[in-house]
Amino acid sequence: MKKRINKKNSNFIINLLKFQKSKKGQETLGISFGVIFSIILIIFFIVIAFIVIKSFLRTQDCAQIGIFIDKFEADVKRTWNSQFDTHTFKGNLPGSIDYVCFANLTRDVRGEYEQIGFDIGLFEGKEANTFFYPIGKTCEIPYKNIPHLDIEKIAGLKNPNCIPVQSGRIDIVLRKDLNDRFVDIEI
Repeated sequence: MKKRINKKNSNFIINLLKFQKSKKGQETLGISFGVIFSIILIIFFIVIAFIVIKSFLRTQDCAQIGIFIDKFEADVKRTWNSQFDTHTFKGNLPGSIDYVCFANLTRDVRGEYEQIGFDIGLFEGKEANTFFYPIGKTCEIPYKNIPHLDIEKIAGLKNPNCIPVQSGRIDIVLRKDLNDRFVDIEI
């Protein structure tokens, strides 16, 4: 049984051949508009993914600073409530934080961390005794007032008195003797 090609089928085939010939102009570019649009979308999604990941990492750093403050404050309070105690507080901070400093901003800056003292001096008038340095990388938490610290003793000879953060880890020795009113930090 032979198929008969009627006039409608032959017109369809002729139009199809003409359409294929007209695609030659698109072939000179090498790729079609659909492929170019797909590549642009893929690049757009990759850029957005990197922005979101960077935002999550920044949020993680801010959360680490907040957790450090809460744990350190609780540990100082626990030490203050005991009659006498000496132990090491181990904390984690973002790698962008270089120092945790203790200072009395109502007194003159002196000691080996004098430049840091001048930088944190802009918080004079704020109720604060604990500072994170460098200030620009602290997620808008550059200082905190930790109650029950003997800041007069801690920042007596060096003001500020700083403890370096090494690879995101910091160890702070807290001490309170029998007749002490506040908690001291051994630096």
